[in-house]
Amino acid sequence: MLRITSRLVAVIAAVSLACAVQASDHNTLTKAEQTAGWNLLFDGTTYDNWTGMKGSPLPEANWAIEDGTIRTVPGRGRDLVSTQPYENFELSFDVKILAGGNSGVKYMVQPEWLSSGWSPDASPSAKERQRLAAVGYEYQVIDDSTINNKPDWELGSFGSYYLIYAPDADKKPSPSGEWNSCRIVVDGTHVEHWLNGDKILEFELGTKEVLALVRETKFRAAPGYGKKGPGYIVLTHHNSPAWFRNIKIRELN
Repeated sequence: MLRITSRLVAVIAAVSLACAVQASDHNTLTKAEQTAGWNLLFDGTTYDNWTGMKGSPLPEANWAIEDGTIRTVPGRGRDLVSTQPYENFELSFDVKILAGGNSGVKYMVQPEWLSSGWSPDASPSAKERQRLAAVGYEYQVIDDSTINNKPDWELGSFGSYYLIYAPDADKKPSPSGEWNSCRIVVDGTHVEHWLNGDKILEFELGTKEVLALVRETKFRAAPGYGKKGPGYIVLTHHNSPAWFRNIKIRELN
């Protein structure tokens, strides 16, 4: 009996060590990444680079740090915003959602877009909820099966520039409950969305085409929406479970 117990202890210890080693691989920078100018936006244990919208307190009741991830607490919640703005950058992050899930990462979120009732299509109660919601260019993260029977659903699908441009039809999101590796590149007016190693979307901000598409959406009431400008990174809380890790950013010249 003692021999069996010892073996069990050894197995448990080995599994624990393997999990610890695996976890330690996340939310870190290699020497090559450090040399290339990458910085962590999430270190796996703190909210150091994040705050609430429009100077509001960090919404810790709506988010949790768990096992090296930063995750939403299900229920109506508020977004997390980076403590500093970025203009030209490469942002990478891993994200996981469950079946039916909905989240996203917004970028170049500008303070002048964060006014109460910015959306002309919203009800009075919705306008009040928008007061502390981020308005920006969104890399959409969603379970496509929940929307693929709706008109123009691709404009709100995984990896889209939400409501403006659809991603490639042959994109390869991971199954629900598994991690996706995502990347956003903003270099001048040029923007790219990447998913699991593949470029799935690229566009130019400020073009006549983009601005015309914006006028067909609720974002038409946000002054300057569709044009280039420095802004904040935002993790969105869409009232469903979502996990983030390995959030890294590299500013471009």
